[in-house]
Amino acid sequence: MTETRYTVTNTFSSTIASEMEDFSPGEVGITMTTTIPVEAVADAEVEAGIISRLSELQNDKSSKESVIEVYNKLVRHYLRNDNVVKAAETLEKALVFAQKSYGEKHPAVAPVLIELAFVNYKLDQFAEAKAHLEPALAIQEKAYGKISEQAAFVVHKLGRVHEMLGDYETAEAMYLRSVTTYQNTYSEDDSQIIIARNDLARMRRLRK
Repeated sequence: MTETRYTVTNTFSSTIASEMEDFSPGEVGITMTTTIPVEAVADAEVEAGIISRLSELQNDKSSKESVIEVYNKLVRHYLRNDNVVKAAETLEKALVFAQKSYGEKHPAVAPVLIELAFVNYKLDQFAEAKAHLEPALAIQEKAYGKISEQAAFVVHKLGRVHEMLGDYETAEAMYLRSVTTYQNTYSEDDSQIIIARNDLARMRRLRK
């Protein structure tokens, strides 16, 4: 039986988690520092405008991709203004919409789960982050294969979450798996391999 592969136009494909320095543990601990530039904007005006546009699209039954893209913009607005709680609330709504629109196991749902895991991580809600990353991994593995960049990205983030939960054995296994997969999907000098290798080396030092 041939395994299904998907090609998805994904409005969350450049993930917030990728654009920010973290999910990233340092030698001492994990910090959360945004690399998204903070813009000088009238917060209330921008928020109201995006929410209004979202309501219009939903009322007009516009394409689901357009609706998710506006959810994405609203999440990014909240994160730029350090309102992580509202970002999490918005992503919860985006997740419900994506699951209803595509089905719970469609590849378009995985990036929303990953973003929600990221904001949970930022809120130090590591168990919740893990609970979102695990179904995201299952989706990525089914859609793209276990040895794929998409799966490796989630496995790497799961390693970070397990590390914060104090499960170093699982974290090391996740880091090792991500390194092995990245070696089959990226060039040797790619930053993803380097970061994963550094995480694996650090975890092995901690476990000695």
